[in-house]
Parts: sequence; C-alpha cells; structure tokens
Amino acid sequence: IHRRTTVVRAGRGARARAMAPPHTDLPIRVLACDELGYVRAFATDPAAGGDAAEDLTLIGKFGALDRARRAVRARAVCELRGASDASGPRVVCARKGGAVEVMEARSGTRSTATLTLSKEIVDAHAWCEGDERGTSWERMHVVAVHDDGEVGVHGIVNEYGDETWRETGTFRACGDATSSDLDARLGRLVLGGKGQGNDVVVYDVHEQKRTYKAKPPPPNWLGYRAPPWVSATCFASTSECARFFVGTGEHRFRHYDTRADKRAVLDLDVGKGVITSVASSADGYEAYVANARGMFEIVDLRAGKTRGKFKGNSGSIRQVAVHHDGAHVACAGLDQYVRVYDTATRKCVASAYAKQPLTAIVFDAHTPAFEAASVKKSSKKKKRAPDVDDDDARAEKKAKKKKKKIRERAVAVDDAAPKKKKKKKSKE
Repeated sequence: IHRRTTVVRAGRGARARAMAPPHTDLPIRVLACDELGYVRAFATDPAAGGDAAEDLTLIGKFGALDRARRAVRARAVCELRGASDASGPRVVCARKGGAVEVMEARSGTRSTATLTLSKEIVDAHAWCEGDERGTSWERMHVVAVHDDGEVGVHGIVNEYGDETWRETGTFRACGDATSSDLDARLGRLVLGGKGQGNDVVVYDVHEQKRTYKAKPPPPNWLGYRAPPWVSATCFASTSECARFFVGTGEHRFRHYDTRADKRAVLDLDVGKGVITSVASSADGYEAYVANARGMFEIVDLRAGKTRGKFKGNSGSIRQVAVHHDGAHVACAGLDQYVRVYDTATRKCVASAYAKQPLTAIVFDAHTPAFEAASVKKSSKKKKRAPDVDDDDARAEKKAKKKKKKIRERAVAVDDAAPKKKKKKKSKE
C-alpha cells in the first residue's frame, strides 16, 4: 500500500511539472480601476529576487478623483491590419455617466478625445486599424453597450487637426443589457440582460444583424422557468466565435456552441453567488469563473466539471483578466486586492493592496522588457531558420552530403589498406 501511494504522488508531481509554464524573468504589469475614478498601474520586479519578486508595486496612478465617473469595465484595445503606434498598447475604459476613454497603457495619457454619451453604459470595446499611410488613430472604433440594450458604434475622424467622434451605427440588441464581449477580428458581439426576452444573443457589429439567439433552459421539475439573468459573457478563445460562455445571477455557468444547438451544451452550478465575470483560457478548453462571494474557479469544459479553485479572495470579484500567453490570470474586486495566479498550479504569484475597492482590471502584456525579449527571440529564430525552404532542394542537398560522405569513407579505406610491394624482376 505504501508503494502504491508513493507511485501515485510521483505521477501527480510529474503531471504538475509538465503542466507548469516555462519560467520567465519578464515583469507582470496590470492596470486596475478603483471606485474613486483612478487607474492604478502595478508591476513586479523579477530582479529583486525572493519574496520581493512576488510583490506588485504601484508604479503609476492615472486619471482624476471623481466617483461619479468611475470605471465599470476596462479592456485592451485590439489592433487590426497593421495598426501600430510608438506609444505602445492602449486600454479602453467604460465609465459611469456614459463616458468612454482610450488611454495609453504605459503613460496613462488619453490617446483620443473622450467619447461622451447621453446614456449609461455597461461595457465598451475598441479596436483600431491602420491604413497605407500608417496612421491608425483615424480608424479608431468604439462599441458602447448601453444599459437599455442599445448598442452604438462610433468612429473617430480627424477634421482639421481636431479629433471628433462620429456615430457610424446603432441598433437595439435586447431590452436590458448587463454584460457583453466583442471579438473585433470577426466583428461578433455577444451580450445578454436581465428579464424576460433578454437571453443571450450574438450580433454582427458591421452588418448590425443578429446571428444567434439562445433558447431559455427547460423548466424545472416544478414546471417553473426562471427569467434570464445574464451577468457575465465571454467568447471562447480559438473558437472563431462559435463558442461562448455565460454566467448567470442564479450561479449557473453555461457553455454554448452555435454549431450544436440553441441551448447550452453544458449547464453547471458553480458557487453560491451571482457570477460576476467569466474568461476563457488561451486554448479555449477551460473557463475562469468568479462570483460576488469571492469564489474563483476553473471549469474544465471537456470533463464538464470544475478543476480547482484560486484561493485568497474574500470579497466580490468585479473582473477577471487573462494574460495573452495564457500562463497567468488576474482578478480584482471589493476586497481591495490585485492578485495574479499561475493557471497551471493555481498559486498566487503576485499580489498588491490597492487601498480602494476595485472595479476593473486588464493586463498590459507589452511592457518594454517584454518587447525587448520578443525582439531577441525573433532575431534568434531568423538566424536558426534554414536558407532553403523547398522540399526538393532540401532532398537534393541531403543526397549530395550523403554522396560526399561515401566518397570520403572510400578514400579513407583505400588509405588504410596495406599497399602491395612490387616484386623486382631478377636479371638472368
């Protein structure tokens, strides 16, 4: 019995080591929004070593003190078709009072003029695309989701050096919107609300047409069907918008596949509180689910059950963010802490006390150190890349090498063989 137990533990350890991501010395940088209206930037310092390397340090505080315009959601701006800027990546913040701000992730300065709307918004998404002249700001687009279910698409226009926002389209998606997610590359928007007729739907933002509407779940054993309450939504990564996740106010996690059925392919009871945020893993086969009671769990979609918990949270989690490489996930909430976890080991690798309740969080993956490391990796790959890519040329080169080796071996054998002495003819 003792031997069997030892073997099982060794197998678990080997599996954990295999699942663990490669070690990196690059800093982790996150932006967290608080209820005072500020955007706080935190970063780790791997050069510090020891426990100090696991501490998130406040390196910047952007914005102004204004509770009435606090951020409700923060998301990274998606860059399409060659959009680039020397200032680095950008973040879009949806604020109370109907304001949308696009800011630089490094310095916190506003990249564009503030978009001010007449109605409250629950979420905002942005993307920018470059043109042949290399100017990306003339093609900045923002999708604002209002609390009454109306969706507005806005674009920025540079008129005589003055940047102004112009509404390019608007449509009503549902009656009462509470959550949304956008895939800017495919132009798909998933959103849902609260109340009858406000179940989750998917829209094409460019065509402003509905492409999918989910059916409500079947009634329970009493014949009662609860009204929809979509509290969190997220597209599954690498699914081309075919799959998405939904969290409800009745602590239900649902996984939808638009190719399979109008109803959820997985309906799971997770936790005991309102699900406030859901996020997808990098491969799209796991979901990170957080609720209003501080629960933060991983749902394995292939197994159809939870895989484990991220521990340490005590208050309502407002938003969850996943690093672009999938190795880390961060959360922020009302317990005033920013925590970053390792997705493989589920351990907290960095944390910070923000001194204020937090409302949103987003990763700033493209730090200067990260970009420098990426340049080094790309240069190494270029050096290691083969000169000839054609298969026929490679085969011909290989055959020539083989023939050369055969000739060299034949010459070596001839040199090593003993030479026969010629007999001298005797003179008679």
